[in-house]
Amino acid sequence: MDNNLNFEQIEENKDLIAETTYNCIKSIFSKEEQKNILVAEIDPEYIDGIKLCEHYNIDTKTGANCLVCECKRGENKNYVALLVPTGYKYNMSSTVRKYTNSRMVSVAPLEYVLEKTEMEYGSINPIVLPQEWKIIIDPKVMEEDRIICGSGLQKSKISLPSKYLLKLNNVEILENLAKEVD
Repeated sequence: MDNNLNFEQIEENKDLIAETTYNCIKSIFSKEEQKNILVAEIDPEYIDGIKLCEHYNIDTKTGANCLVCECKRGENKNYVALLVPTGYKYNMSSTVRKYTNSRMVSVAPLEYVLEKTEMEYGSINPIVLPQEWKIIIDPKVMEEDRIICGSGLQKSKISLPSKYLLKLNNVEILENLAKEVD
């Protein structure tokens, strides 16, 4: 499926991605791998995954949404990032709660996530997350050769080979993380 986004090399379009995203890409990936990470400008009105896919003719299977959750058990609190394909829900109540051995799992406070990641709302990506946060990926994300996710800025999206996600710290693939929307 051809989409209507004009993806280009990040090196020539640094102004389209968050500085933290750019710096992490430069430190994690080889020069050759960096050439395969592309960025495209979008209208921020379509930052939401489904709206983006519909407006720019993107197959929802190639879109990936990243959500940060706060997991609590007693006084202990930790954070995990969940990556599922666009159009799917996050299976927080059973899969994530059991996986993290938490009593309660909820969406992390937005201000905290934005401060810790230095990214803008609606454009969080798994590349820039704090090292201590686990990144949990549904296997459906890995079925696609490339995924499209946030750039750290609302005005753009990045496209990268899904296998690159496995180079990030604290990554685990977890079955049943994504569940179909009823």
